[in-house]
Amino acid sequence: MAKYVMEMVLEYPKVFEENLDMGNPDGPRAAQAIAQKGGQFIVNGYFTNEDQIDQLYGDGLDPAPMNSSRVIQGNSQFGIGKFMKLKRDKNNIKVFQDKSGKDVEVDYGGAPKVVDLTKGEDKKRMWSFVDDGPLGNGTKAKVQFETYAKGAGVRLMNIGVVDHVAYESNSEPSEDDKLFMVD
Repeated sequence: MAKYVMEMVLEYPKVFEENLDMGNPDGPRAAQAIAQKGGQFIVNGYFTNEDQIDQLYGDGLDPAPMNSSRVIQGNSQFGIGKFMKLKRDKNNIKVFQDKSGKDVEVDYGGAPKVVDLTKGEDKKRMWSFVDDGPLGNGTKAKVQFETYAKGAGVRLMNIGVVDHVAYESNSEPSEDDKLFMVD
């Protein structure tokens, strides 16, 4: 297991209890799996330079777990246009046996810590979804994550918001939606 902190640009950050991805119990298989776990915290973390990717691969990160590319070409406006999905299940308790054979529970789930670093590391505080708002696309952050299972797995741990971009909703009703609106 290796831990990293990298400067990244965020896209679709669902990293708070208030906006986590709940999946869909009636949707496709992947959405059903998310719903069964109680939801997941997820963000597309865009790399800010190629050296970050080279470091991860050099340290043994699996470039294509389950035949899916780990590093994905995305929005060229964010970082270097390449990102990695960083996730953390809402509920993820594993049971292991210690050296004496006793069962030990380890909780790998729950919301990541989101820290406000916009005023500098010496004035950091916890980010408040209610008071500070959700994170928007293009937010710059220091993202902490870890790899596990010989580089096959990646788990989101914490986010330090360095430059906040306000969330903008794409909730403008379509023409079809307007048909069903009553004043």
